[in-house]
Amino acid sequence: MAQDDVVSLFTELAALPSPPGDERAVADVVGEYMRNLGLDVTEDDAGARIGSNAGNLYARVEATDGGTPLFLCAHLDTVPPEAGIDPVLEDGVIRNAAGTILGADNKSAVAVMLEATRRLLAENRPHGGLELLFTPKEEVGLYGAAAFDHERLHAQVGYVYDQAAPIGEVILGAPYSHSMEVKLHGRAAHAGMYPEEGRSAIAAAAKAIADFKLGRVDDESTANVGVIGGGTAGNIVPEWCTFLADVRSHDPLKLADLVREMLESITFAASLEDCQVETNVHKSYNGYRFKRDDEAIRIASVGLERAGFEPTFALSGGGADANVFNERGLACVNLANGMADIHTPDEHISVQDLERMVDVTLALVDVARETDAA
Repeated sequence: MAQDDVVSLFTELAALPSPPGDERAVADVVGEYMRNLGLDVTEDDAGARIGSNAGNLYARVEATDGGTPLFLCAHLDTVPPEAGIDPVLEDGVIRNAAGTILGADNKSAVAVMLEATRRLLAENRPHGGLELLFTPKEEVGLYGAAAFDHERLHAQVGYVYDQAAPIGEVILGAPYSHSMEVKLHGRAAHAGMYPEEGRSAIAAAAKAIADFKLGRVDDESTANVGVIGGGTAGNIVPEWCTFLADVRSHDPLKLADLVREMLESITFAASLEDCQVETNVHKSYNGYRFKRDDEAIRIASVGLERAGFEPTFALSGGGADANVFNERGLACVNLANGMADIHTPDEHISVQDLERMVDVTLALVDVARETDAA
């Protein structure tokens, strides 16, 4: 293998903008790459169902030996770039010279999984079966993975590489998450002449948000109000205001309590300002928790050790496609892959980490081959 194969593939993918819903260009490159490896690639109809121009891409490498089959999953979309993407390599690190995101989240994982598969086939390495899945619209709610028919997967154990941390970190659990959309309706009035006739929806929203527990609520829970808007002009009492909130916890009971408290605050604040309120709360995804002696964690730990990394264990505050698969009864573990400063103009990943994650992937396949299938 040329040492820069995975680097070339990653930079090619990263240079193609793929905000959620517009993954077509990247999906075409990934699909063609797998077909060039001789794989039978299918694309489902998820795109039409979730508002994307690309569906889920799936391919299977048939087993050559016994052991536990694995599936690998990465998402094709990135957070929306605010400028062009010009990946550059400087001092062993890949960055974006154009002043926006790089897309290492999650195209570094896409490139690593494809390159590891290429090596698996080129080197005729024995394995217990490998499946590849590449999903759209992960960044805005894990929609691609949720729309995929998981019963197509032969493997019951899988991995995503979607944790921005040093290689070696194994995610034992991720939170449950609910999103909340709130619309407050007041009454417009001239703010200078007849303010007493108005009912300020913004004032109601402000009172509610001021009462929320936000940030890191406790060791297991977070809450955030991320978007707010309202009103029509500075001299008009605002008759409408909307805001979006995100609530997460590793404990579903704590999550339910936080949501209930926020809804109570919203209702009370609306009544103080004589406003009407509409709330829409829906599950973003369910959480999960592994034990260190679970098979999927053991395979990850031994694989990391063989690749030269000391496994460490952590809980994540974010969701990933792994949440979807674990909710559906598959054991899917999120592994850190070295990407850093994701979702920012400083996002970067080192060449060394890209190459090492190829080694980690092949080590996972080797360990799984030595493991009796459940």
